[in-house]
Amino acid sequence: MWVKNTTGKPDAMLTFAVISFAVVTANLMLATFESISFGDTNISFQILESSTMTAYLGATFTAYVTRRWTDKKYVETPEEASGE
Repeated sequence: MWVKNTTGKPDAMLTFAVISFAVVTANLMLATFESISFGDTNISFQILESSTMTAYLGATFTAYVTRRWTDKKYVETPEEASGE
């Protein structure tokens, strides 16, 4: 159920980053309509504040990139482990 990263492994942080991107994008798209009416039902949409969007996107993308950088820097590749 997790999104797979470039190595083909399930990645929770990448999944959270994709979900946060989808939430912010959906909010931006729905907020352009302001409201949708179905008979007597009226659904209104408001755009997220920029600080909320930053909290969604900044935290998840930063955590994902930092984890990938740490993995790349401190985890040995098979070539490094074999001494090639």
